[in-house]
Amino acid sequence: MTISIRHRVSLACLAIAFGVPLAPQAFGEAAKATAAAKPAAKTATSSTTSKSAASKTGAATSAKASAAAKPTSAAASTPATAAAAPPENAEEAAATINAAAARNAALNEAVKNYKARPDTATWDVAWRIVHDILIQPATVKASAASITGAYHGLSDLGVSVIDGEGARVWAFPRVPEAQSVILQWNATTSTTVQKPVGRRHKMVSQVTVVSSPRAQVLNVAPGVLLNDAHLMTGAHNLMLSGNVKSSGAVWLQAFKLVENQWTETNDVFAGVPPFLTQNLVGKASFSGNDLVLTIGGGKTPAGKTQPQSSGYKIVLKFADGHYSFQTHSGEDAPTLTALQFVQAVQQGHTDLAKALLADPRLISIPKYIGLGKKAGQPFKLISMANPGPGMFRYRLMTFDKNDLIMDVINYKKAWTVKALFIAPPDPVAQKLVGSLPTVSTEKPAPEKPPEESNK
Repeated sequence: MTISIRHRVSLACLAIAFGVPLAPQAFGEAAKATAAAKPAAKTATSSTTSKSAASKTGAATSAKASAAAKPTSAAASTPATAAAAPPENAEEAAATINAAAARNAALNEAVKNYKARPDTATWDVAWRIVHDILIQPATVKASAASITGAYHGLSDLGVSVIDGEGARVWAFPRVPEAQSVILQWNATTSTTVQKPVGRRHKMVSQVTVVSSPRAQVLNVAPGVLLNDAHLMTGAHNLMLSGNVKSSGAVWLQAFKLVENQWTETNDVFAGVPPFLTQNLVGKASFSGNDLVLTIGGGKTPAGKTQPQSSGYKIVLKFADGHYSFQTHSGEDAPTLTALQFVQAVQQGHTDLAKALLADPRLISIPKYIGLGKKAGQPFKLISMANPGPGMFRYRLMTFDKNDLIMDVINYKKAWTVKALFIAPPDPVAQKLVGSLPTVSTEKPAPEKPPEESNK
């Protein structure tokens, strides 16, 4: 096998990407060593035959055979797969490298044509080659860095590799014609076999788990920028999240594994209000299996975009294969502090309310909006986007002309209300609170005096 020198560098990168051991002599010397082994063997045989005829001639022939065998052994001791492995394994390794080199050359040519004339036709050619590269079992097993290092055409296309915590998604956000992504994951199959164990040959069930590399093409809605992916614990559900480029709205798509194929499903959102997964401007991220939606606060009456800290943070809990709308129950310390402060103000416990404030003078703010005169009236508390590290922000929905925004921090090992703000009602918050629980600070009703008997 003859390989031109100009291809050896790219072949070396491909061999490293696919886990083929490599030495400086792997692409020529190894093949020569294999070819040299045959004459060496013939020489050794002839030396044995000649030894029976004449000892001097046999000794000279044996010396020549030994001298011929030394360079062969040296070449065979190199870590090159073709020399160390049997001939058929060397041929398979060479065939794998040659196929990868052919795909690499085809990808570079397709990328060059696409950049010269970017349209659907040239992208389809490049996409078929990209698909052929990324579905190879060796590619699924290799690291993303080694793949992009071996196939420079992927980097030229602006590939984005998203770690899905158990899966890997290859997307091309810089290619307008790209409407699909490639998912790589390891599928596991388990088989149970009954085997006899011990002297009495007691039958015991033994489970064997086999992992196999898989790849599949997933379709993405037009005009969507993919941001994140997450493979749920148990590997039976997959979530993709992104944003619509034109509007910034959150885009979510769930997939379910059915017979080793990922299919789209909306069952996971059955317990979530539709407005939370449709047409909301913000960002989606994952906290374990849970989905965290950070929803923007919209625009001011003047048309200016509000800062991200004026938005709201909604947690969708994942359990039993479904998401559910998770609200604060007051069990976490920051939320409990905010609830205690509001209840203390509404019930007239001024001393307790001041004790929860970093600056007692802030007590005048809730009094200004008449919060102390609304004892017994229900309110709703919604978590907002955190304005900074270690700080938690909440909006108190009073259902009046003013709402109260509170910042809670951990100050001197105690949770404290650091700041209070008066804010007008927010339409986004009013839409969200329809699914939040109502909190009431109603005072216990006074006991009625015993009725006097009319005698």
